[in-house]
Amino acid sequence: MALFIFECIVFRSLSNEVNRLNIKMKRLERICFAVLLTVVPSVHAGSCFDRVTDINDCRRIADQGDARAQYNLGMMYGNGEGVSRDYKESVKWFKLAAKQGIAQAQYNLGVMYGNGRIVPQDYKEAVKWYRLAAEQGHAPAQFNLGSRYYSGLGLSQDYNEAIKWFRLAAKQEVAQAQYNIGLMYDNGQGVSQDYNEAIKWFRLAAKQGDASAQSNLGVMYESGQGIPQNYNEAAKWYRLAAKQGNASAQSNLGGSYAKGQGVSQDYNEAIKWFRLAAEQGYAQSQFNLGLMYHKGLGVPQDYNEAIKWFRLAAEQGYVEAQFNISLKDVDGRGVLQERKETVNEYRQSEVQGNDKDRNKGERSHDRGGEYLKIIVVVLIIFLFCVLRFIKKRNLEEDYREQELEKEKEQAYREQEREYRRKKEKERVRREQERQYRREQEYQEQARQKREKLNNRNEKNRSCEEVLGLSVGWTKSDLKSAYRKKCQQTHPDKWKDFPEDIAQRLEKEYKEVQKAYKNLSKK
Repeated sequence: MALFIFECIVFRSLSNEVNRLNIKMKRLERICFAVLLTVVPSVHAGSCFDRVTDINDCRRIADQGDARAQYNLGMMYGNGEGVSRDYKESVKWFKLAAKQGIAQAQYNLGVMYGNGRIVPQDYKEAVKWYRLAAEQGHAPAQFNLGSRYYSGLGLSQDYNEAIKWFRLAAKQEVAQAQYNIGLMYDNGQGVSQDYNEAIKWFRLAAKQGDASAQSNLGVMYESGQGIPQNYNEAAKWYRLAAKQGNASAQSNLGGSYAKGQGVSQDYNEAIKWFRLAAEQGYAQSQFNLGLMYHKGLGVPQDYNEAIKWFRLAAEQGYVEAQFNISLKDVDGRGVLQERKETVNEYRQSEVQGNDKDRNKGERSHDRGGEYLKIIVVVLIIFLFCVLRFIKKRNLEEDYREQELEKEKEQAYREQEREYRRKKEKERVRREQERQYRREQEYQEQARQKREKLNNRNEKNRSCEEVLGLSVGWTKSDLKSAYRKKCQQTHPDKWKDFPEDIAQRLEKEYKEVQKAYKNLSKK
């Protein structure tokens, strides 16, 4: 029975990956901002336009409304470069840059609102900023927006929208997006179930080193879903993912060694990979490791160690492990031995309880003085805590007053900066209006010149030129030329054309009619 269970459950990782997708999305968001502050600053932060190294100069440029400088200043505050780290200031400058369309600033705000560590968690606000950045082609924002649609955090769950954004991110070589598309094809979420498409996307992500995609690709090779069954390829992809610490792949690679599929059967290697996955809390591997100890495969037979791993798997709701722990036909070893120890401990506690009852009367007369001492100590501790609380409250009130003063001063400075920004924007707007009027006047003059030239050319055209007649034409030539021109410019020919082409053909058609009428009189 146990061996049958072992062979049936080793390779269920694909379904387990689906259940863990939402957890991965949350973990990804938690580390995104940390990655941003450690990787992106090396390119953008530390200077404004790579020419200003002083924080005051950078702030001056940002105060003038320059979006790039505002973004860089936000990164400098968030990363503590050239200034004390201040996340509130970082958020403020990110918002100013984001409102001017800086995609990376919009994405950063989405991450902040998504994980709720720097600003209050607000999934709808996170989706808003992700969408603004994603619509500008920002790949990580496209991936995160797809993840929101997939999980339904901040908006209604929509697999069709999720796969749409995953595809846009996947086109920019985002491996996790490629993996998610493969998973959705594998499970028929937002698309028709298609194992061939799933394998295609798993392979693209796996080639970029995505461990989950490598693990799932190994499962597809082993099960023969959408691809010819190939244990060697399965073991190859399991190994690549397992070396990156993927618990599912480690468990499956251990299963390959235990069964000798794609690799030579080696129980020692199987134990090694099962243990690595089990130590990460992977229930399936904990159960498999328990079976190996129970049967003595690759390790000395040890029922207690087997029960230890069965119990860890059972605590995670692993049914087969719960079943094995409840078995009563284990020859009095392992589970039954554990039960005997439990009974002995219970009996011992009963005896100790009886001894205490027996000695209770002998010691009761000494407890009055002990109780008085305890009460005095408790009162002293209570008074000490009250005094500390009063002192702390006074300090907090002083601190709040100082903070209010700082906020008032900061608000006044912010108002001054806002006034200067509005004044500068008004000046720029007026300059743009003057430039626009000059361009309009120039275009109008050019249009009038073109119209005069066209009118002059139209007057010079003769009726023979309109119909394309040569010198010495006859009436038959006239009729033939008229029919030919009518076929070329007839309304039935140009009614479906674009408006500008249709207008030109209509004009030519009227000229042909007029020219034919004039020449027919001659």
